[in-house]
Amino acid sequence: MFKFFKEWYESHLTDPNQVALALIIISITLITYILLSTVVPILVAIILAYMLDGLVVTVTDKYKIKRSSSVLVVYSSFIAVSLATVLVLVPLMLNQISLFIKSLPRMLERGKELLYSSSDSNSFITSEQSSNIISAINAEISSIGSSIISYSLSSAGSLIETAVYFLIVPIIIFFLLYDKTQINEWFKKFFPEKLDLSRRAYAELDLKIGNYIRCKLIEIIIVWISSTIFFALLGLNYSLLLGFLCGISVIIPYVGAIAVTIPIVVVAYFQWGTSSEFWYVLIAHILIQVIDGNVVVPILFSDAVNLHPLAILIAILFFGTIWGIWGVFFAIPLAVLLNTLLNIWPRNELSHE
Repeated sequence: MFKFFKEWYESHLTDPNQVALALIIISITLITYILLSTVVPILVAIILAYMLDGLVVTVTDKYKIKRSSSVLVVYSSFIAVSLATVLVLVPLMLNQISLFIKSLPRMLERGKELLYSSSDSNSFITSEQSSNIISAINAEISSIGSSIISYSLSSAGSLIETAVYFLIVPIIIFFLLYDKTQINEWFKKFFPEKLDLSRRAYAELDLKIGNYIRCKLIEIIIVWISSTIFFALLGLNYSLLLGFLCGISVIIPYVGAIAVTIPIVVVAYFQWGTSSEFWYVLIAHILIQVIDGNVVVPILFSDAVNLHPLAILIAILFFGTIWGIWGVFFAIPLAVLLNTLLNIWPRNELSHE
């Protein structure tokens, strides 16, 4: 065992390039872990800036204009679309959320009736078990309700902080786009000039993470719009809200697709029972997920991500345990970052004498 670690150390951490890059990674990790609440708005701004930078490059190359002019055009369009989304879609979704919450008691009552009727019609579920299940559900709902109330009360004092974030994030995005060259040059000052591994790692990560974020945004939009359209055409209640959840679910591969299926099945079942409409909705949802996983993802992420499904699930569990919900959302970009570092990390040839 000692020989293994010794050989690994000599292979990976004896070159000055390797040591410098390792120290940079450790420093960034510690700062992010300690100052997560402060870093999150910056990370969100960086992700959005990466997303918009591809459009800036496209506009610059296509129309042969200065980058500064392209930034102004793309950024103005982004702000306009964001405001339109907030003013139009957000109220509609809030209305659907309100309607869904109001319909929960009716759904629960019908669920109780189904449980009691199933306990009477078969021997697999007794009336006592049905009562226990219903009691557990009621207790869970009460717990969730209490959590929501306590969260609302505790978060009331942070409304100003949230408002400040909404103002600061767009400003950070603008400067990340407008002064990208200067910011990159400033960051490069932290990388020793003679140690080119750190600079090569920065360039490779910049390319990989940027591609991943832009491709993921396209995937979210495709799944969101297609799900909303199909749900609306089939007459499913809360189609806009459920379609949005389907789009957001692709941020967390595999786990998100399973999780978002639960509310879709519940809403469809309590709306139609097991009639043909219920199965149409379920088939449409499964079809969209299959096309996303087997057509959209391979096309978009052929070069952006090269991770085994097991590695993705481990990353979600690991970063989710460390940073909670933010860790879950940032798990895949962080896993891509780690995978890229492992791929470019040089190995020293060991002499076996």
